[in-house]
Amino acid sequence: MLPAPPQPLPPGFEAHAFDASFEIRVPREQVWEWLETPATFTDGQVWPFRVEFLSREPGEPVGFHEGGLNAHHGPAMSFVGILTEIREGAYRDLRYFYGSYVLSLRWIRPTRLEFWVEDASEGATQVRLRVESQVRRGGAGAWSWLQKRFWGRFPRWMSKSLRGTASELRTA
Repeated sequence: MLPAPPQPLPPGFEAHAFDASFEIRVPREQVWEWLETPATFTDGQVWPFRVEFLSREPGEPVGFHEGGLNAHHGPAMSFVGILTEIREGAYRDLRYFYGSYVLSLRWIRPTRLEFWVEDASEGATQVRLRVESQVRRGGAGAWSWLQKRFWGRFPRWMSKSLRGTASELRTA
């Protein structure tokens, strides 16, 4: 496990967390493999948005591993971070660097993206995700609404990719 990059809470901002979960009728191993495959997130990006994976040092692998670098960027957004912890088949933690933002650095600053997968009913997997951010005071409601819309597509996307059946996204 690597240390998290510093993300002090700026004046005028509040901590925000968006939690969601769903069940997909696909074995956990297949779900985990899909979540750990860079092409899952790089292929099919709509221009001008892009997801990139880089290594910190020449010769290190590129992709999902502790210390791997990730950038999801496009107009009005830049989520740049480092994978700090991966528990094979169960958990992944992506910590965003200071300077990551949505819309403007003055409004929303993402700080963390976590995924958990665990066995559910027979042949099914429970997927949980959490997005932590720093949001300008008064903006939490709008940011929650945007997160719900964005992540609401995720179960259907996963289901279509894995040919499973996903239950609807549940948010906390």
